[in-house]
Amino acid sequence: MLYGMNDEELGLVKKEKLNIKKVILVIAIIIISFLIVFFSSSISYNIINKDKIKSSEIGKEEKTNATEKKKSSKKDKNEVVTYEGNHFQIAEHNIEMEIMPVQRENAHQLIKDIYASDEKQVYLTFDDGPSRDVTPQILDILKENDVKATFFVLGARVDLYPDTLKREFAEGHYIANHGYSHDYKRVYESKDTVYQEYVECENSIRGALGNPDFNTYLFRFPGGSSGGHYENIKAEARQLFLNYGVAYTNWNCLTGDAENKKTKEACIQEMLDTKGDKNSIILLMHDANDKQQTVDALPEIIQYYKNEGYTFKTFYEIFR
Repeated sequence: MLYGMNDEELGLVKKEKLNIKKVILVIAIIIISFLIVFFSSSISYNIINKDKIKSSEIGKEEKTNATEKKKSSKKDKNEVVTYEGNHFQIAEHNIEMEIMPVQRENAHQLIKDIYASDEKQVYLTFDDGPSRDVTPQILDILKENDVKATFFVLGARVDLYPDTLKREFAEGHYIANHGYSHDYKRVYESKDTVYQEYVECENSIRGALGNPDFNTYLFRFPGGSSGGHYENIKAEARQLFLNYGVAYTNWNCLTGDAENKKTKEACIQEMLDTKGDKNSIILLMHDANDKQQTVDALPEIIQYYKNEGYTFKTFYEIFR
């Protein structure tokens, strides 16, 4: 026989070859299984990580959006709408900002100093409003000319036209106190009734503005702070106001719109006559509903002071 092998020996060789094939097959199956498990784990790991990254990015995006939304909401709430143009005085403000006059211990002396000043300055002041027709026209003219004024309001009129008062305040004008009724017999019954008129007017202003903490700190006596039939009571009331930290003021120039000056021309001439050669002016006008002549004269009055180089001021100059 070839190689000297018998049949039994050949059978053993065949069996050995067969066993080797089986071993190789088993090893191959194990390797393939390992590879399948390995790649499956890798794929699952990547998917999980991608989900985590995506979830994290979504969370960050939601936080960013929430932050931006919060900032936007805050900005909208505090946004101030202002009149377009150059401002020579205090800018406009809204009621939500709660820009209020600040009490000053030396306010009355500072107001007295206005009359003695050589500075070319003019305080436009309006008494007896607000009114239905005249006050809105005056506000339009002031806004058109980018000029601020001071309104000495009556509480009874504020109760009738609270929205007009809110407009005065929102457009940057100073709100001051002229009492509640303007009824001389009621106002000047005693020093206490004078002050009570002030308190009642303050309450009307607070109600209109929706701000219980608002104070004007400034009063204008009906008919002026001195002289006349009620001089003694006025003198007592003046001291009472100062004791309570409330200043008062009169005027040193007027248009005569509450007297016999019924035309624009007459009001302007009265203003020029009473101004004289004074530089520092507190100009008295009125915005009651029968004062259309004041509306007609106001644009020329404003232009006159602009041409003369005056600075327009309000009593925020004192109470801020």
